[in-house]
Amino acid sequence: MPQTNHTKLVILGGGAAGIMIAMQLAKTKYLEITLIDNKATLCSVLFEATDADFQKHFDSITFEYAPYLANLNVKFILGKIASIKEGKVNLVDQPQAIDFDYAVICTGSSYADPWKTAAPDDGSTLDSATRFDFLRQQRQKYQASQEILCIGGGPVGVETATEIACRSPTKKITLIDANETVLASAPSNIGQHAQTIIDAKPSIRSIHKEKATEKEKRGNKSIYETDKSHTIIEADLVYNCIGVTPNSGFLDKEWLDDKKQVVVDDTLKVRGTTNIFAVGDVNSVQEPKMFYTAHIQAVHFVKNMRRILKNITRDELLVPYQGAKINMVVSMGPSHAVGHVSGINLTGWPLGTKHGSRVAAVTKYFIERITMNDLGLKIPVNNLLYYTQEKGYGGLHPHSS
Repeated sequence: MPQTNHTKLVILGGGAAGIMIAMQLAKTKYLEITLIDNKATLCSVLFEATDADFQKHFDSITFEYAPYLANLNVKFILGKIASIKEGKVNLVDQPQAIDFDYAVICTGSSYADPWKTAAPDDGSTLDSATRFDFLRQQRQKYQASQEILCIGGGPVGVETATEIACRSPTKKITLIDANETVLASAPSNIGQHAQTIIDAKPSIRSIHKEKATEKEKRGNKSIYETDKSHTIIEADLVYNCIGVTPNSGFLDKEWLDDKKQVVVDDTLKVRGTTNIFAVGDVNSVQEPKMFYTAHIQAVHFVKNMRRILKNITRDELLVPYQGAKINMVVSMGPSHAVGHVSGINLTGWPLGTKHGSRVAAVTKYFIERITMNDLGLKIPVNNLLYYTQEKGYGGLHPHSS
């Protein structure tokens, strides 16, 4: 029989997946939703030419959770999670636990420096003003630097190096990566196209198939040495663009694998639990950790949550997650990008191979705006992506019951 009593769902984390789940389920009958995050806003890091542009862009990609979720009738709690067990979420410095019938862990991941850190002082919570001040401090370090080292040739390293090269061409950038080309795991060889663009940037020096370790400090400079050629690199600013770590430190160790990812089954349910799921960067699903895949997983969880609410006793009705078809767009500066979308490579070919694709850059811009729910497009666009890009065709076949 369908649910008639109110079911309590707690969403842990308000990033890409958590917000998507809250939006999708907000109007669901007999469902009480609480979202917990140690940040008051959703936002990102950025490089802009002027302080005014920096403020304007920050405002355009930031929104406050509390008023936004209140309009959806979703309760928001600003707090740092201490633990989750036995149907309760315990928060740091808050005596009252939050009860739940179901929980979904969407706490995402953190980079070593500085984009997705929780707070500059490791505090338990972070409001938007503190977050902006932290990013402003990072911006000041960037403005004062002349020699910049980017460690890692994945999407973060590539976007950082090329953005700086375009906006501040007098700065010297070293990009080091352990693979033969940047974006080595990207689909359809777009990494080679990205490498061609990077090689055409006179301010970027690429070092490949090597790793670098810090040897010493000389005043304000960090001295790094590569492991094979023993190349010495001096930098007054270092961006460590590797070492993505799941935000799972508050969870029981038996839930985690050796990468600290939450181990989930094929329905995204946490191993050894009956009512806890994990979605996005924090889980063990073997696919690229991106906003895109987090959104696809979030929509899949919503589909299963609705099945649970319709018939809470039949766990076998949950649809297995088949994985997402890989799509990727990586910025190569403010006006160009490379990408692989629905089987099509966007590289700037034939005339723009040393700059990248403007079409891909426009695609990236629209992705950003959809993420911010411009024109109310976030739900319909991500539902469309789910039903066209999830490998099981959104569970329509063979799970059509």
